[in-house]
Amino acid sequence: MIIAARLRIKWGMGAFRNGCRSVSAFLAAVAVFLLTAGLFVGIFWWYGRDEARICLGREYYFLVQDCEDTTASAVAGQVYLSGGAGFPLVQNGENCIAIACYFRETDAERIQNAMAEKGTQTRILTLKSADFRLVGKSAALKGRVEGNLETAETCARILYDTANGLERADCSQEEARAAVRGAAKSLKGLREGNSDPLFTLWNARLSAAQRRGSELADGILFAKDLRYLQIELLLDIVNAEGCFS
Repeated sequence: MIIAARLRIKWGMGAFRNGCRSVSAFLAAVAVFLLTAGLFVGIFWWYGRDEARICLGREYYFLVQDCEDTTASAVAGQVYLSGGAGFPLVQNGENCIAIACYFRETDAERIQNAMAEKGTQTRILTLKSADFRLVGKSAALKGRVEGNLETAETCARILYDTANGLERADCSQEEARAAVRGAAKSLKGLREGNSDPLFTLWNARLSAAQRRGSELADGILFAKDLRYLQIELLLDIVNAEGCFS
């Protein structure tokens, strides 16, 4: 009886020790899990806490003719034939056709008044570059994003000046081709330097503009075609938030 009791006690103590070890192992596993989860949360918080704001602060002045959705193509064709860009726009649900775009409101007003004297009614549509945020790892690319936007605007200005030069006969076809090729080369350089995935959508826009510029430079250049490409670039800048956010 005594021996049996001792055996039961010994077995009970062994089971107790095994139970303690199981509980300790369970608690250790829970502790490791909580530590790992906390580490991941900390990492995500660390990368997510960085934020950079892109504020280009630009305004562009589009001289446009209003139209209905059903007549947009016809109006765009008429504007293009008359020497305007003929770029279709939809803003706030309203359709219009961009004749040209200006960097100063006074320039847009001057052309608007001149067209009004000839019987063509237009309006000035002002579009602003959107402010947006870069968060996490992307915040470190603030300078490059701003550089891309500023360079794209510089290329748009080159196209604008070249179009004006062609209209006034201040520059030859060869001079205009050199300017357009230079702008296309700059856009290509930007795209090739944008290796981070953040630039995927933006690079697609740069590629389209670069390709169009190269195509234009291979033929006879018309001011209206340069204005069309200029408008595309400026709209890319205005809508850059959609590429980087």
